[in-house]
Amino acid sequence: MKKLLLIFLILPFLSSAQIQISTNFSYVVEKGFNETNFAGSGFELSLRKHLSDKFRTTATLGVYDMRIALIAVSNYDYTSKTYGHSYKTVVPLTIGGEYYLLSKRLIKPFVGLETGVFYTKYDSQINENYRNYAPNLPKGEYLNWGFSPSIGVHFQEYADRLGIFFKVKYTGITYTEGYNNLISLNAGITFKFGKKIGWRPPVIEVPETTPYYEKK
Repeated sequence: MKKLLLIFLILPFLSSAQIQISTNFSYVVEKGFNETNFAGSGFELSLRKHLSDKFRTTATLGVYDMRIALIAVSNYDYTSKTYGHSYKTVVPLTIGGEYYLLSKRLIKPFVGLETGVFYTKYDSQINENYRNYAPNLPKGEYLNWGFSPSIGVHFQEYADRLGIFFKVKYTGITYTEGYNNLISLNAGITFKFGKKIGWRPPVIEVPETTPYYEKK
């Protein structure tokens, strides 16, 4: 099933139109339990197909690794001790689009929207001496639907192959208990290949020659 879904995502990009590959690293924060947050790092690999100068379709595969430290506080001297961690891994597989407000300049602000499936796995590591004090930790594996709006800026000259970008992405994933909200700060590089589209050589208008008369 996963292979069929991956093929389905890639098929729209197998054409002669200009293709862009991007990769980025991110810092990720997601609401956890007991007023604490999962936090960690992420990695994404994306394909972008240029439908026009301003609009691109996207297909993205990534992985986010996050964790929460489990801390116990002594009732005697109020010292704290980390007795374990709760881990969460999220693997997104999405399709979407990006709209570029400026397309033929070095600085290109853009907005994006993705949707797809999100594989989630919970795990934990706890000191056995403190297991009775551990909260009711989430566990197991899940496959859920989600969506990810984003906003960012892309730095790349129109004729260049290599560029860099920064973006902020919000991800909402639907679980049985409700939505989980994930915020990520992303920075990465892009490389495009294929024929250029929408490009025309500059046209220079030359005024007609003004007639003149020679004096004899």
